[in-house]
Amino acid sequence: MLMRVANPDLADYPVRSVEKLRYADTDRQGHISNAVFAVCCQNARMELLCDQVRVPLPPNTQFVIVKLVLEFRAEMHWPGKVEIGTRVARIGYSSVVLAQALYVGEACVAMADSTVALMDGTTRRSTPLPPQTVQALKGLAKPDQRRVKALSALSLRAPALRAVAKRAMKLVGIGA
Repeated sequence: MLMRVANPDLADYPVRSVEKLRYADTDRQGHISNAVFAVCCQNARMELLCDQVRVPLPPNTQFVIVKLVLEFRAEMHWPGKVEIGTRVARIGYSSVVLAQALYVGEACVAMADSTVALMDGTTRRSTPLPPQTVQALKGLAKPDQRRVKALSALSLRAPALRAVAKRAMKLVGIGA
């Protein structure tokens, strides 16, 4: 489910890619076709998920798209470029939800949520995400600001809890 954000910030997306908008991408109304928005999301998503350095996968597995929710916020026009920001929104047992935002200049023109599942190439069925993949994906998520505030407040309330809060913050990738 898309998180409705009035003015999302590209800085909230740790992975970035750029796509060139082509004349062939335009439709009868003279703007970039809606299908191209989805292609931009796909290219950015696959650029990340097929990078074994960023997201290590076991042999004979691959991510497959399960669901795509795309919210159009503004038109795109040729000529130009679109920058796609991607981050991990949720990690499940065998799937991941990627949040993406498309920007032309400073304007967010679209937002998307893509659910992908890890598939075993032999059985063609979903398979659990291995620990090293989960760890890599956690590094591509935006910290939950509510959790940051709660853990920070906890560490300030009682000196005895400070060490516990620091360990908890480290575990969720916030740092202390």
